[in-house]
Amino acid sequence: MSAPKSSLPNKPIASERVRSADLPVAWIMMLGLMVAVGPLSIDMYLPALPSMADDFGVSTAFMANSVPAYFVGLVFGQLFYGPFSDRVGRVKPLYMGMTLYVIASVICATTNNEYVLFVGRTMQALGACVGAVVTRAAIRDRLTAKQTAKAFSIMILVMGLAPILAPSLGALFLQFFNWHSIFWFLAAFGLLNLLLTKFFFFETLTEENRNVRPAREVLSQYWDLLKDPSFNYPAIGGGLLMGAMFVYISSASELIMDTYGVSATHFGWLFGMNAAGFVGLTQLNQWLTNRFRILSILRFGAMMQVLSAGTLFFVGIFLGTDAWLPLVLACIFFCIAGLGLTQPNASAIALAFQKQRAGMASALQGSLMFSVGIFGGLLLNLFPLNPVLKMGIALFVLMSLGAFLIWQIDRNLDLDDAE
Repeated sequence: MSAPKSSLPNKPIASERVRSADLPVAWIMMLGLMVAVGPLSIDMYLPALPSMADDFGVSTAFMANSVPAYFVGLVFGQLFYGPFSDRVGRVKPLYMGMTLYVIASVICATTNNEYVLFVGRTMQALGACVGAVVTRAAIRDRLTAKQTAKAFSIMILVMGLAPILAPSLGALFLQFFNWHSIFWFLAAFGLLNLLLTKFFFFETLTEENRNVRPAREVLSQYWDLLKDPSFNYPAIGGGLLMGAMFVYISSASELIMDTYGVSATHFGWLFGMNAAGFVGLTQLNQWLTNRFRILSILRFGAMMQVLSAGTLFFVGIFLGTDAWLPLVLACIFFCIAGLGLTQPNASAIALAFQKQRAGMASALQGSLMFSVGIFGGLLLNLFPLNPVLKMGIALFVLMSLGAFLIWQIDRNLDLDDAE
């Protein structure tokens, strides 16, 4: 694997933009920075939820509903940007989405009404999700299946710094400013993404590979994708595994800060440790893909997650909130860290055989993840169980279902056929 000669790529002619022989590391890292707007927007304000709840005169649990509100925007936004980017290319959707994100961040920064905040958060997500859709599709446009798995690992190295640093950065902002400042920072980060798009992101989807089917057939194309076994098993299975992480994000503040009394600063450190485990295993995944089949690594990671979630489930049943906090955190750590072995590989397999609909495939995969996060997070609030058991049930059920679907992928699937 060789790095590009310059720190950022030049804009090559169309024939050179697709399926390059070398891995364009600097370009991939730039894409990771674009995608980082998503986890920054989700995680940076989590330490502020208790203070926001005080300002609005509501409970922390009620204010935590702003997380599922964000996921709603992610689901529907991705379903729009996917087919749109397959039709017009990858650049125009980035401009649209990031402009909307900046406007929504300003709304969140200036409001003093909790319902306006919820609407602003949904708008934020409608803008931010374009980064995830377009970057995954652009990587698929340009790289082979094995390169794609490695590229996702490199991209996560960059974007993974966001969930590691975001809670601590949010807590730091709260020490010197109020929670409004967090959203001003996010607006500035959105402007940075617009600048990166303008000066360094080139079009990866050539004219001949664009989807020219009528727009009215979008729903039928999504349905065709869901019926494709080369897509549905890795995409839905990986979506359930990743969606479980968003359930954890929705309830982390209540569990760690409210139940165990951890401060906002220490919460940021603990949250960052889980993200660090995730990023660390994605980098190990680069090494593993040179030595083992992608499907084998994916299955190992899924089993790691199921076993960890099962342990948390039994801890919740027998100990509840009397459980030793380090034990609870250890179970959560391995659940989240295991994503480093499942997400790059599930995404690579799901996108491998999608050429003219890579944007749609990327969008549907992402929407599945966040749909799990929405419904899982809302279901957590319906059951009067202790927070440890609620999280244990949610993670164990979702990860077990995800692992089951991963095991349905044809073990003889040859990704070289997709090249």
